[in-house]
Amino acid sequence: MTQGYGPQGGQQGQWGGQPPQPGQPQQGQWDGQGASPQQWSQGSPAPASPGWGQGSPGPGAGGYPGAVGAVPSVSADGVNWPRVKTLGMVLLIGAVLLLAIRVGIDLAAIVGADGVAASSAGGEITGGVAIGSSLVLLLLFIANLLVSLVMMVLGIVAAVMGRGRARLGGILVAVGIPVATILYWILSIVMGIVLAASGAVDASGELTASHFRLVYGVDIVRAVLMGAVILLGAFFVHSTAKKKLSA
Repeated sequence: MTQGYGPQGGQQGQWGGQPPQPGQPQQGQWDGQGASPQQWSQGSPAPASPGWGQGSPGPGAGGYPGAVGAVPSVSADGVNWPRVKTLGMVLLIGAVLLLAIRVGIDLAAIVGADGVAASSAGGEITGGVAIGSSLVLLLLFIANLLVSLVMMVLGIVAAVMGRGRARLGGILVAVGIPVATILYWILSIVMGIVLAASGAVDASGELTASHFRLVYGVDIVRAVLMGAVILLGAFFVHSTAKKKLSA
């Protein structure tokens, strides 16, 4: 048998045609229950698609898209100021530590001047104070070397990453480390020459303990001045980054 939507064999196959005969279900219904064929023929509504013209939310403060209060890590000038600020804080701590170490070296040398004078003359270091100050001096010299190297590297990094005063601060830190060392040797040589020329030496031509105390006392001034320069450079790095982040 062939089924179709047109009239065949005297039957009405169209929906909504002739009224139904008595005893027969109405056309357009399935046994009086369920949805009408018009409803079956209608397609289900398509799911709403996202707007093609809308961009995805940018990364937030937590590092994932859509976070509220998002703060970009890189500013418009291409500088990662949060990292520069952290670098500045590390430089501040290192500058204070370096200043304390260098002043400590001079103080330990003043306390153990007798041992320093004996070592300079080629003699043996005797006495508990002289031996203890010599050990403290050795540890402080090692700490000074390590902290100085770290500070110089961090100063170079800050000079490369920063802009404006932050870059200037990094340069002050990076240059201040070797300059302080050069000034130390220049001052030591000049003081030695002046004291030797003034006759402030013993019979063997070596400086006495009191003269070593004078040399290291003057060197404290050099250590404080150069420490202030390095501390100022670290402050420039940190304060500039802080202002950029709060702007």
